[in-house]
Amino acid sequence: MSQSTPVDPSVQVAPTSENASLLHGGQAAAAGKTKLIVLGVAAVAAVGTGIYFIAKPSTASAAIVAPVVGDGFNATSTTTTVSPSTTLSPVATSMTPVVSTTTAAVVAQGPPTSDPEAMTPALTLLAIGDWGSTTGKQWGVAGSCCHVYNGQVDKNQPRYMVDYYSQNYVATLMAQSAVQLKPKPARIVGHGDNFYWNGIGPADAAYRFQETFEKMYNQPELAGIKWINVIGNHDIGGSSYICGEQDNQFRECASTDEMIKYLRSHFDLQAKYKSPNQDRWVMKDHYYVERVTQNGVTVDIFNLDTNHADSHGARQVCCQCYGYSAKFGVSNANCNNVNGGDQQCMGGNVDMFNACMNEIEAWATDSYTQALRDMAASSADFKIINTHYSPHHHMAPAKMQKWYDLTKDMGITAWFNGHTHGFSHDISTWGTHFFENGGGGGIYTDSDSATNNGFVSNKWVGAGTPYGYMELSFSKDWLKVQFATFDKAWTFGGMDMTKTVPGGIQRGHCWYIPHVNATGPGVECKASINYAVGAPLR
Repeated sequence: MSQSTPVDPSVQVAPTSENASLLHGGQAAAAGKTKLIVLGVAAVAAVGTGIYFIAKPSTASAAIVAPVVGDGFNATSTTTTVSPSTTLSPVATSMTPVVSTTTAAVVAQGPPTSDPEAMTPALTLLAIGDWGSTTGKQWGVAGSCCHVYNGQVDKNQPRYMVDYYSQNYVATLMAQSAVQLKPKPARIVGHGDNFYWNGIGPADAAYRFQETFEKMYNQPELAGIKWINVIGNHDIGGSSYICGEQDNQFRECASTDEMIKYLRSHFDLQAKYKSPNQDRWVMKDHYYVERVTQNGVTVDIFNLDTNHADSHGARQVCCQCYGYSAKFGVSNANCNNVNGGDQQCMGGNVDMFNACMNEIEAWATDSYTQALRDMAASSADFKIINTHYSPHHHMAPAKMQKWYDLTKDMGITAWFNGHTHGFSHDISTWGTHFFENGGGGGIYTDSDSATNNGFVSNKWVGAGTPYGYMELSFSKDWLKVQFATFDKAWTFGGMDMTKTVPGGIQRGHCWYIPHVNATGPGVECKASINYAVGAPLR
């Protein structure tokens, strides 16, 4: 297919009243970002901009044994792929219950006896979410970077000085981490939303990969590091039209068959991409396992498709409300609330809407089924999940409980997700840690919110609206997770990147998490910082 010259997106973000400061220090209140928060109480109520659901805490066992992995010294990679999702029986409203035929023995073992502060990492990773910004900033097209007013960057909010080229700045930080972490990171784990606003099409895929991936992360320090990726909602249409050849020119689908074709194409264009830089882009399927073994420690990364989530997930993707709102000349302010049958939801075409929902639900069901099998068989020292959504921040009770039970029954060490453009750390009653990690520079950041719902308790929320990512360091006994952002030496140049003076890394919240054969919540690092660091602040 011939390619036309890509057109840079002109979609703009609605202005807000948030004020910004580039100061370091102080606290900031959580922004009013829509989330689904699941509470362990017998009530359902709308509170603020979130919805609080009831769910019953599971009585399942809290610790799972996995076989001890053998020693090894060279970093290796094993990728497990699955059959196409078209072989599945899709379910539109809930995940199909699956019973594992493999069970793990339950033990009551305490935490490791070694001192985590004295650990020597055997391997390291970087983890980043929501990183793929729009293009055209050099021509003044703000795109996903910034708050705008009347179609222009809102310079009344000083945070634009950081926001405008935030993806570039985070890439610079990641290169610094790659030098400072020992050993060098073996993988970069990406949580999705790789291409704002609405994903890529056949006509702009090559251009977008070159501009916002290859050129953006071209630092020598990052050379040779594989990127382990999943998709987010903005990779498969966001809330705009699904069909068409490139972003900013996507259009209304003419039929259900065409809609399914382009929905799958959004994913396939990323999954089939081959990076010219040491083949570093990895997205084998909607679900796959990436095994990393180095210096006697093995980590299994279970990559899941959770785009069936209830907060800005399948319903918003399938409704395509922003596209239909423009078609019918109505406000898109209510797009979070439209549903199948509404004029702003796929033009009122219920059959097409259900077909889209079934397709995305099938991806999630397949991820769950495959993960249940592979997690039970895993002999890794650490089992981590990489996906776009959080069970308690972005899912209603049935879906949340299903994923909770999987992490509990399979002894998952940690769950990493993006979607919310902020940072937080929650610990479950059964020992799985949940990290929200969605401020990678693809879109302007928000403040996150704390969750204490009877299943998880909050240990940290990234105050202000910082950008950054997580550094993961593994020994045989411990996983160290630490937030990384800008230090005070940075000077940001706004829309003129030549005026930016790079600084270094400010490390913040930090936690040691025990390996899969141990129990307990772990321990906070002595060097952990829980107050506001980085930039911008509110």
